[in-house]
Amino acid sequence: MLVQDVMQSKVITITPKTTLPEAISLAQRRGVRHLPVLDEGKLVGIISDRDLKRAMASSATLLDVHELHYLLDRLSVDEVMTRGVITIGPMFPVEEAARLMVSEKISALPVTEGGHLVGIVTETDVLDLFVRAMGAGEPSSRLDVVLGERPAALAEVVEAVERTGVTIASIMTLKNREGLKEAVIRVGTINPGSAIRALEAKGYTVRESWRGAASEA
Repeated sequence: MLVQDVMQSKVITITPKTTLPEAISLAQRRGVRHLPVLDEGKLVGIISDRDLKRAMASSATLLDVHELHYLLDRLSVDEVMTRGVITIGPMFPVEEAARLMVSEKISALPVTEGGHLVGIVTETDVLDLFVRAMGAGEPSSRLDVVLGERPAALAEVVEAVERTGVTIASIMTLKNREGLKEAVIRVGTINPGSAIRALEAKGYTVRESWRGAASEA
């Protein structure tokens, strides 16, 4: 999947001269947590709900209520926004967007193409894709199978599961906390007993099986 497949293309934007109360009201009305800031069509910053709350709290500690309202009515976004915005292109893979958000400790990336803002991708968009890719929204079970260093282990595991008639919805491989290679397999049943027994018969450890719905009697 590419960034363009998960990004939000209808982006709510503001200008550097938008006041803080206007930005807060807009974010609340539209139900968004990030507002890219455009100046004559050029991306010059981004402001998050966290930035807005921080600005409010900082002002509130120093001023009485009348002074606070007076200041906030005149405080513009360009005084509190994040500059030097980290962006990504629409044709980048989604995992690159996720890597950037993790490494930079940010929760949204404006998507630009040819210098123009074409969308925004947030941590919620990435998590939604992850949930869909793992099939967690459907009645299913998750099997964590330790592969270790056995040659052709993944192919053997897939064959063993499919021979039981259980449908595999998704597979992801990674190293667990012990440094062992592991397959996280989502199977399309809430009663994966036959698949677990088949894998254990092959000598595989199946740990922490999780069922996405109440188990069958």
